[in-house]
Amino acid sequence: MSAISDVATEDVAPKGADQKTPPGVLVDGPVVDAKFLDSYIAFGLMIPGSIAALIWAFTQGIGWTEILVFVGMFSLTTAGIGVAMHRFLVHRSFRCGPIMRAFFCAIATMAVQGSVLKWVSNHRRHHLHADQPGDVHSPYYDGAGNRYVSYLKGMLHAQGGWVWDQETTDAEYYAKDILADPIAMFFTRTRWYWYGLSAVLIPGAIGYAVGGVHTMIGCVLFSGLFRSYVMTMATSLVNSVCHSDGRYGYRRYELEDGTTNELVTTILTFGEGLHNNHHRFPRDAYLSHAWYEIDINGAIILALEKLGLVHDVFRGGERSRS
Repeated sequence: MSAISDVATEDVAPKGADQKTPPGVLVDGPVVDAKFLDSYIAFGLMIPGSIAALIWAFTQGIGWTEILVFVGMFSLTTAGIGVAMHRFLVHRSFRCGPIMRAFFCAIATMAVQGSVLKWVSNHRRHHLHADQPGDVHSPYYDGAGNRYVSYLKGMLHAQGGWVWDQETTDAEYYAKDILADPIAMFFTRTRWYWYGLSAVLIPGAIGYAVGGVHTMIGCVLFSGLFRSYVMTMATSLVNSVCHSDGRYGYRRYELEDGTTNELVTTILTFGEGLHNNHHRFPRDAYLSHAWYEIDINGAIILALEKLGLVHDVFRGGERSRS
């Protein structure tokens, strides 16, 4: 249970879970319906927007403004997932005051990867059942717990196909702390405003201020919608490539899952590709265990600690390895 930060300690299956699914998995009802609605809307905007962005880039061209806004928003929201959503809200790798907590919830939500409540619930379930039946996005099992025979189908499921599984995670089981947190729940309820701010309003406002309507359109399409989709795919590499059981990357620790550390994913996600390290020490704030392992998210947390903006940074793995 330590992998999910001592959350979800009941062992009674909630209503909606059948005998094949473990506790904390819902297979029908309004939560499942809401999951599909969110996915249809989000991908219904991001995918056509990304296609339009590529058409725009090839026909109208993009300039330094679009590129710099893309890089800036990609960096902000990548840290939003890695530092804020993953290490802070899921694993409680450090603590902070309410102002910083609100900031972290904001940039986590602006990554356009689902609400704080859904993301935290899914990831804690993933750790509890890593690469076993019940894992949300394993390349080895589908949402119903059936093992994939096809390697390709499993990788596609882990890379994003899991979003369309009939099963979903019960937040009452995995994320009671988030449900009880008014700041996190505010951002959960207002998530679509933050998605719009990230994918449309901020890129569009910068584009209009710098270059007028033409640059505004380019920024919304390329630096907003396309960037959101690219970042979602980059994050999903952690689910697929970094659970390849050594096919890609390397395994520093022999664990009962398929996790690996993989360089390209590590660079794209600012350190989340050090996934074998993470599954060995899931609560650690800093994931680099060698000079050649790059953990930008961990470095950001350590810098924030030096500035006094966060505290109680967890480094349990350092003591275990010494």
